[in-house]
Amino acid sequence: MNTIYIKSNFLYGENFELKKGILVIEDNIIKGFTNENIKNFINYDGIIIPPLINAHTHIGDNVIKDIGINKTLDELVKPPDGLKHKFLNSCDDKTLIYGMLDGMYELYNNGINYFCDFRENGLKGINLFKKSYRELLSSQEQTKILPPNPIILGRPTKTDKTELKQEIKEILKNSNGIGLSGCNEYSDSKLKFIRKETTGIFSIHANEHKGSVEYSKKHHKKTEIERIIDLNLNPNFIIHATHSESHEINLLNEYNIPVVVCPRANSSFNIGLPNIVELLKSNILIGLGTDNFMANSPSIFKEMDFIYKLYHIEPKEILKFATINNAKILGLNNVGLIKEGFKPDFTFIRPNSINIKYSKNIVASIITRCEMGNIDNFNFKYRI
Repeated sequence: MNTIYIKSNFLYGENFELKKGILVIEDNIIKGFTNENIKNFINYDGIIIPPLINAHTHIGDNVIKDIGINKTLDELVKPPDGLKHKFLNSCDDKTLIYGMLDGMYELYNNGINYFCDFRENGLKGINLFKKSYRELLSSQEQTKILPPNPIILGRPTKTDKTELKQEIKEILKNSNGIGLSGCNEYSDSKLKFIRKETTGIFSIHANEHKGSVEYSKKHHKKTEIERIIDLNLNPNFIIHATHSESHEINLLNEYNIPVVVCPRANSSFNIGLPNIVELLKSNILIGLGTDNFMANSPSIFKEMDFIYKLYHIEPKEILKFATINNAKILGLNNVGLIKEGFKPDFTFIRPNSINIKYSKNIVASIITRCEMGNIDNFNFKYRI
């Protein structure tokens, strides 16, 4: 049996109780705290919190940061002719690979342990990412980092049914599932076909902005969320739900569909903000992402601070969005809390972080005051 003891300050359990003590880890599972007189322990003087998880990114556009200031969302990202797609198509593979590599270092430096990326451009987009991730892994022994764990959702490109079926099959061999840009790019039959062929995670953007909702109503007589329900697409989660009426939120609750919100991105694109308070009141499982690298940093701290400042939701609830909720949404078993039975995946807050030093509400201070500089790239697995 491999047993590790860590002495530190922990945000423990579902209520994120600040608890000081020696945590016991056996065979990569948290067993709880011990009162025994342990002498051989790893000491960490900062604060150890549950792993931060970013449930929605587009890391491929890291190489075109701030390319479309004051452009509309459709002008920027609507496939296939959005400004993003035109510029990415003009980039060579090496630029894209190293752009994604830099993006993963940025995720790591922001304390992100897991991230879910929507990869565009079919199998090629996935393979470019894999090359980038191999570059990251190859430097692991030298840098002693634990790289963030990717959950990759591919996006098919073929239109012919036979070719599409084969492409989905190849994508699923090389990824964790399918992540679509939105219903409006597909006919009813194509959506149902893609869903039928998909194993693993299936996710889709929905009700992101007023234009997409109005387009869906005009061409399909229903909103994107209504269409998702009526077609029995049964997504593991949807992205955004920025412009969702009460009856649509009730549908999400009825059909047990989680929502990953990205309010900073919505604000960056000037398309409105999701009604997170109503989603919470309706018992929707809410996760948190940062969306496009080209518009936002992948900082979950900034996202949590933004949400608190706008919505004044209980800080512990916001921290759940970025930890245990995201883990549940992405199907990460026994991840997202510091609790018995969970994996020892942690984010480390530096000792003597002066911006939270005198805190009277440590969870509130962490979600509103912590930044990249507070993250400690402490890897206890290299200290055993």
